[in-house]
Amino acid sequence: MIIMMKYIFMLVMLMPLSYLNMFWLIQFMMFIISFFLMLSFSMQNYMINISYMLGMDIMSFCLSLLSIWIGSLMIMASENLYSKNKYSDLFLFLICLLMIFLLLSFMSMDLFMFYLFFEASLIPILILIIGWGSQPERLDAGFYLLMY
Repeated sequence: MIIMMKYIFMLVMLMPLSYLNMFWLIQFMMFIISFFLMLSFSMQNYMINISYMLGMDIMSFCLSLLSIWIGSLMIMASENLYSKNKYSDLFLFLICLLMIFLLLSFMSMDLFMFYLFFEASLIPILILIIGWGSQPERLDAGFYLLMY
């Protein structure tokens, strides 16, 4: 459980950096977190630190690694927000919050906790779609996300 909480704690500590406008540092630290996650996984033990609340198998490891990797690529692709200062601090905060909820949902061993964290991850996704979507149909997309 300590291994999983280490990555959650790293992401929680990135959240205050988002309001200090450290755009590239957060992106670099997410790549470092994904690198540490890759180093901590061994293929000989396909279950890592199973406890009552959190644990990882091969599938949750792959999904957690993919989530962090895509989150850091989202930050890299949104350099335009940083250069034009279009609420980049809130954008970084929401991405860090989304990564925390996704990691908690993929690492949860309880079905109710998985459901709770998965539904909680939809809130930052909704705010990201409505706030930084590029098309006028982003409000419709946010409405459809809520309905589904």
